[in-house]
Amino acid sequence: MICWITQNLGTAAYAAVSGAAGFRVLDVRDLVDRSGNRPADIRAKIDEGLAWLRAGEKVVVCCDLGMSRSNAVATGILSLQEGIPPDTAVRRVLEATGEASIQFGVLSALRRALECGPDTAVAVSEESRRILLTGPADFTDSALLDELRKEHEVVPLNIGEVDLVRNPVALDLLTKEKGLDTVLHLASPAAPNTGEAMGTALSVLKHVLDVCVENDLFLIHLSSWEVFSGYRSKELWLDESVAPRPGGTYGRTHVLCETLISLYQQQQDIGCTILRPSVVYGPEGPRPRFLWNFLEKARLGQEIVTHRYANGLPVLDLLHVDDLRRAILESVARRVSGVIHLGTGVGTSTVDLAQLMVELLGSPSTIRQVEIERTVGNILVDTRRAAAILQWHPTVTLSQGLLTVLNVKKGTGYV
Repeated sequence: MICWITQNLGTAAYAAVSGAAGFRVLDVRDLVDRSGNRPADIRAKIDEGLAWLRAGEKVVVCCDLGMSRSNAVATGILSLQEGIPPDTAVRRVLEATGEASIQFGVLSALRRALECGPDTAVAVSEESRRILLTGPADFTDSALLDELRKEHEVVPLNIGEVDLVRNPVALDLLTKEKGLDTVLHLASPAAPNTGEAMGTALSVLKHVLDVCVENDLFLIHLSSWEVFSGYRSKELWLDESVAPRPGGTYGRTHVLCETLISLYQQQQDIGCTILRPSVVYGPEGPRPRFLWNFLEKARLGQEIVTHRYANGLPVLDLLHVDDLRRAILESVARRVSGVIHLGTGVGTSTVDLAQLMVELLGSPSTIRQVEIERTVGNILVDTRRAAAILQWHPTVTLSQGLLTVLNVKKGTGYV
């Protein structure tokens, strides 16, 4: 099957058109479908196809599957034939063929073959960044966007326009069009504890990393304390030197994402800050879900049920979202590669948390504990590196933070 891009230029799998008449076959199977092609070799294919077109013949560019290599060479032919920028030609080819992507390594060599950089070159100062914001990440994105825009130019990713799973080329084109220099990667699956979510998160991150490599972008990636959720103790205070030990799918997903970033850093030398916040809470967003359950019961004056595990009461290091936003802003400004822990270093049991909610609301709710026949990770994070590198310290106390969640003043009573 031939995908016609113009009346005389198309792409196809080689086996589908081999021996057919009525057009010239431009065989590009000797190129590799990854980085490593010499620009001169790609340019030779482009010039060969152009010569046939100018002689009045139809040309079908063919690789094994009629996808990445053939589409890349067809892009170069279309760009030179019609005098349009290569990124415009990329969009035309993908739209005509219905393909979602072209390998970044092939595209990069194609641009060098055309002796052409991005369509738009934008000067960026050291103080002001041009940031791609992927998200949302629960409740961090809207207020964070307002803060970022005070000093930087921010492009929030419209998921309807750019499919991060299937269409990384669109992300690459957006990056070049806007002259971006930083990616703030907050996007995460809506249901994080499934195998499908794990695959989605890794696919999206892989494409973001490819775009970072291609465009020399700095990456800020939001991870989680859940990478340590497999540790079992009454309280465990951890710094960045401790090896991850995830206890579930969500934590394993974050460990795999961090490992993928590490591999790219070793092989491609990209800059990346990995932020590992403790349990984040705030007035918006669905998590942590137990907190909203406690709040609902306290407001209704109903009994609040908490858990006691085999290793004791669950203890949480609760970080208010306002403190997380400040850390993200400092990370954007300072661009320091490495892992940084964010939290308070103070543990609060779920029983104490429920009791504090009851007191803040003036609720008559009682609190009951039930036994759970398993252990739980009680992780407190050491934030000394964040203090040294980002000049960051948590400032919102638990009582202050809960008042933002309760959206009531102390002593006004329960609803």
